[in-house]
Amino acid sequence: MINHFTVLGVKASAKEDEIKKAYKRLSNKFHPDKLINASEEEKHLAAQQLHRVKDAYDVLSDKKLRTAFIKDFNNVIVTNPTAAMTELWDQFYS
Repeated sequence: MINHFTVLGVKASAKEDEIKKAYKRLSNKFHPDKLINASEEEKHLAAQQLHRVKDAYDVLSDKKLRTAFIKDFNNVIVTNPTAAMTELWDQFYS
């Protein structure tokens, strides 16, 4: 499960304005129009990251979705930490 707070780089106690600022900062950083001299691979990776940022913002900016996410995230039990870290690694770098 992806931690949306980590994606945006904010704390779980972040207020709505902090979430919005983080989203704007990251969406500007990964936006295709900002990557003029980047390679195709870099643009592809940035597009994936931009998608993660947008998904995180969509969840955290909606009070009902945020509450449900926090509840679900707190109920996650990791039985195999190595497999969980491999899955996270693959999500970000594949």
